[in-house]
Amino acid sequence: MNQDHHHRLGSDIGLSCLMKTFHYPRTNRMSIALATVWSFADREDGAFAHQLLDDARRLLASDLPGPELSVLWRAGTFGDFDLEACGIEGRQWLTWIEEIAEYRITWNVGNAPAPVDPPPARGLGEAVLGEIALVAQDLESATAGHAYAAVSGVVPALRRVVAEVDPNLGFRLLLRVLKSYSVVIDPERVEAYRALATPLGLEKEVVEDGDFNVRRD
Repeated sequence: MNQDHHHRLGSDIGLSCLMKTFHYPRTNRMSIALATVWSFADREDGAFAHQLLDDARRLLASDLPGPELSVLWRAGTFGDFDLEACGIEGRQWLTWIEEIAEYRITWNVGNAPAPVDPPPARGLGEAVLGEIALVAQDLESATAGHAYAAVSGVVPALRRVVAEVDPNLGFRLLLRVLKSYSVVIDPERVEAYRALATPLGLEKEVVEDGDFNVRRD
C-alpha cells in the first residue's frame, strides 16, 4: 500500500472512491466517464492516481472475468455509469482506468510507478469474509431486487476479491456497495468495520463518512 499517498486522501481511496464519484445524473457517454476518471486521478496533484492504479492492476492480474468485474462496478456505482450500455465489459474498463492512472503518475513524477505491495495477511481476509457473510443475505436482496439499479451476483464477486485479490480492496468495495444501496446495518457492524480498518492499512474515515444506513432501534 502506498501509505505516503494514502494518508493525504481522506475518507476513501482507489477504485472504491472513484465509484463514489459516479453519481446522479447518470451517464452512458464514454467521453464523460473517461473525463471523470482523469479528473479523479488528477486530485491532490496526482496523489489519487497511485491507489487507483494499484487497485486496477490487482484486479486485472486476477482471474475474475469481465462480467464479474462489471457486476462490482455496477454495484459500487449504483448503476450511474452502465458499462453494458456502452458496449464494454469490466476488464476493458479497468484497462482504461489503469492507463489513465499510470499516465497521470508518470506525467507528474517523470518515472514509472512503484511496484504494487503484496496484499495483507490471510487472517485479515478471513475477517473480511466473515463480515461479508454477516450481511450477505441483506446485501444480495438489496442489490438483486432493486427497482432500477438491480444487479445479481454481488456477494460472490466480493468474496472472490477478498480471497483472490486483496482483502483491503474487498473491504472497501463491501463498504461502498452497502452505502450505495443504503443497506440497513446494525451499529455493531459499524464498530466491527472500524476495528478492521486500521489493520487493513486504512483510515477510519473510510468507515466514518456518514454514508451508512445504520439501524436505529
